[in-house]
Amino acid sequence: MDYRGGPPITGVILAGGSNRRMGGKMKALLSINGELFIERQLAVLSTICNEILIITNEPAMFEQQLSWSQANVRIIRDHQPGNGPLAGVQAAMAAAYYDELWVVACDMPFISSVAAEMLLKLRRSRGEEGYDAAIPQLKSRLQPLHAIYHRRCQSAIDELLAAEQYRVMGLLERLEYIKAEDSFFMEKGVPLNFAENVNTPEEFNRLERS
Repeated sequence: MDYRGGPPITGVILAGGSNRRMGGKMKALLSINGELFIERQLAVLSTICNEILIITNEPAMFEQQLSWSQANVRIIRDHQPGNGPLAGVQAAMAAAYYDELWVVACDMPFISSVAAEMLLKLRRSRGEEGYDAAIPQLKSRLQPLHAIYHRRCQSAIDELLAAEQYRVMGLLERLEYIKAEDSFFMEKGVPLNFAENVNTPEEFNRLERS
């Protein structure tokens, strides 16, 4: 599906973390209301993405537990296991068929395609080339793991990882990106929980009770 007649885009689910704070349990395979996080994410990503990449160090876990209804899903190994989400984005950009990537962390059960569409428009809103990225800033906090990136960011990521610098915020310091604050989404009626993530069993228990 082409995004509103525009260029095709790649969806990326980062599922390569160690899950230490979750006691080693794969966060992508947690479930809410009987549906796995990753199943929810695949359904949402598939509404606007022409392909979806799952970046993981344990591909067999997903192949065994998930039955794909989408034909355009690929599982990609992390090129640099243990080096965090920046390494996952690097692997995604190297494998993606398309120049624009909607990147989400696997522990976000409420990702929003409407928010992503709005971010896409923002990224494309400056000249022919657009911005390097469009990043939500919710409650004064940047959310780089529910964001839109152009593939040209890969060179900056390569340089950071070669220098053993693994902070995603370190990447943003090198990019020309545009921020989207709370009001930007609220004006369109988009709930601000789309970047909410689950890191610990306590957070997951609160989510189940809500």
